[in-house]
Amino acid sequence: MGRYYHLSKKVTDNESQKITKELQSLDDVASVEITEDHEYLKVVTKDDQFSDVMGNAVNICSRIAKDVELSFARFAFE
Repeated sequence: MGRYYHLSKKVTDNESQKITKELQSLDDVASVEITEDHEYLKVVTKDDQFSDVMGNAVNICSRIAKDVELSFARFAFE
């Protein structure tokens, strides 16, 4: 099971690619994607432990997309 996080602002295609590439390099991440409308980040972890992964995700998104913030939106059932 994964989770969707709402992005506080839409990111560009370039920012989206950079964010997903960097998040996918994290050890605990099974998959990550930003929705086509660039409003949500979907994260699936390998061990269903989201605290460390999302701590990194907040920092990565803020750095790459200039202060974008994340808020939990809903669970993603596969």
